[in-house]
Amino acid sequence: MINNNSLAVIHLLMQVRAVTSMHLPIGHSFIPYEMMLIVILHYLNGEELTVKRLFNSGTFSEMGNRYHFRKLIEKDWITLKDHPSDSRLKLIVPAPKLLSSFEMISDQLLNSFLNISEKHFGLTFTNHSSSVSKGA
Repeated sequence: MINNNSLAVIHLLMQVRAVTSMHLPIGHSFIPYEMMLIVILHYLNGEELTVKRLFNSGTFSEMGNRYHFRKLIEKDWITLKDHPSDSRLKLIVPAPKLLSSFEMISDQLLNSFLNISEKHFGLTFTNHSSSVSKGA
């Protein structure tokens, strides 16, 4: 049964899709989307990400991965760098374009989350920290 919680989540998922589609090269495939998320996640966590690790972390075929990986490099969404201690490895880092896109996405989705939380649950946020209060 769809309840108020489900409705709020559906609205949020629709907003995630709309906002990410505005700022990222999302077409008919989830492969580049997943790749960019993995690259950003490793970058923000301060973790090295090699090409092999990226390809092993997804759920898609290697052939599809390679095609979309090359496209993300060609379109300057991700960058390859030499590994500092092993010349056989290449590290993947987000290009400035990807970093700025995720910053815009984060801002827009945070605002959407706050609006949906207030509309569906009566929650208001006093600032962008974790303090939440129930509306009157």
